[in-house]
Amino acid sequence: MDLSDGLADGLRQIALASGVGMSIDASLLPRDAELDRWHAEHGGDPVETIFAGGDDYELLFTVRPAQRGRLRLVRQQMGALSLTRIGVVTKDTALVVTTGDGTRPLPQGYEHYR
Repeated sequence: MDLSDGLADGLRQIALASGVGMSIDASLLPRDAELDRWHAEHGGDPVETIFAGGDDYELLFTVRPAQRGRLRLVRQQMGALSLTRIGVVTKDTALVVTTGDGTRPLPQGYEHYR
């Protein structure tokens, strides 16, 4: 799934379509130091911004543990393909984010008609 409508939206859509939950580790989310600097000056939560931001033309996907070898092979064949593991799929349908402060529900994220 592409992340043009934000990470939270992509996670929700995959989880809903698959009948699963997700546990995301905020410390694994790619982020620029400028994001933290901006939030230090203006307030707010950079993790919320990461989940709500849109127009990120990247892909979000899951891979079963049994298929990790195939994923490694694809990465080798693709060359400089950059992948970032940000969490795990869970049987429990909860969507949660783990931060240094504990676990909390996945932020709402971007909504077109809010």
